[in-house]
Amino acid sequence: MPVIEGGFGLTSTDSSNIITVQTETAVQIFDNVAVLEQDQFARELNLYGDVVIGSDLKGRFGSFGVPKHLLSNRKNGCTWNPKGKMRMNVNTFDTCAVEYDGEQCPDAFFGTCFERLFGPGNSVRDLYATQEGQMLIAKMLKKLYQGLGNSFFDLMHFANHPMIEDANTGAFYNVSEEEWADYIDQMLSGDCGGLITLMDALAAEGVSNYSPQIPLADINLTTKRYTGDVRALLQSVLENAPAELRSMADTGMMINGTLSYPVYCVTNDVYLALKSYINSIAGTNELAYRYMLERADGTTKLMRNVLMFDGLPVIRWDACARFDAITGAQSTRVALIAPQVLGVLHDVNDLRQWDGQGLIIEQSKRVQDKGKIFMSTTYRWGSGIADPDFISMASRIVHPA
Repeated sequence: MPVIEGGFGLTSTDSSNIITVQTETAVQIFDNVAVLEQDQFARELNLYGDVVIGSDLKGRFGSFGVPKHLLSNRKNGCTWNPKGKMRMNVNTFDTCAVEYDGEQCPDAFFGTCFERLFGPGNSVRDLYATQEGQMLIAKMLKKLYQGLGNSFFDLMHFANHPMIEDANTGAFYNVSEEEWADYIDQMLSGDCGGLITLMDALAAEGVSNYSPQIPLADINLTTKRYTGDVRALLQSVLENAPAELRSMADTGMMINGTLSYPVYCVTNDVYLALKSYINSIAGTNELAYRYMLERADGTTKLMRNVLMFDGLPVIRWDACARFDAITGAQSTRVALIAPQVLGVLHDVNDLRQWDGQGLIIEQSKRVQDKGKIFMSTTYRWGSGIADPDFISMASRIVHPA
């Protein structure tokens, strides 16, 4: 069995060519390209908590409640006065099964320089006929995993968001009819809600630390820029946060050897407004622009594309930009989010059957299929908020009339 670039191996049967992907390689590709790469700054700041799926196909977050008001005056004698019992919070959320079916014809490469990589004559349709063709397949597979990752990224943030239905009803989406049909099928076909969908649901319910609306007068709908006082906006989100989140903003918490603080996730218009403000007072002073990550060993790292406000990191909320670009909505959001309060679940642990992301890629040897490649996979995913008290958000979502 020849091994090709990227750790991929090829096997062959009498009726088909089947690509097998080494377990460690495939999981690494999915994690790095599909899951981590999209939100690399948020991951480095420990924003997400990965949750293990249970045998009942549900995800669970376990956290200790902090006991309060523990002290009293010292009693005489052997008086026992227990107070403030430790409480374990367990939040459970559902997971949803998804699948991918795909096919590719070799003639997409015909007439290009890639055709020379394949075999001569009738074997031109056999992508496995040459070592060079096998290398090309490896590159294709990495792109495929990236596409699966983009889809996972969209699901984990915006699955079942009501704005998708609004965009469909009002037909103000920004993509082709074919892409929109695929997007609808992906985003609305299950029962699971994305992370931002869950936050907006809490805002719609009137939960105080989610419901403030950013004034429409502070948003330029033509230039898509935030024109209000960006410092006041960020400060208001912090001041509206529950006491535990405000305290964490002061003290931070140690996670995986890094002193982590709550993270401001902001849409691009707010990010640019903050950057413009910093530039107006600090010029090109790089230390004023970039957040300094502190490690347990005392070392620090100046982070790229992470701004700082009042000692807290500020990152662009790229999921919102992807959502707006597809649906046609215009979102202005600021959320202060504690480390690891956002739960992300996928069961991509192995490539054995039923364990998720067992991507099967097969090139048919049937004459009538003319070398067509078929691809299929399935896995489960889910999103959840570990404790709603550890997020504070203000937002405004506008869509065309």
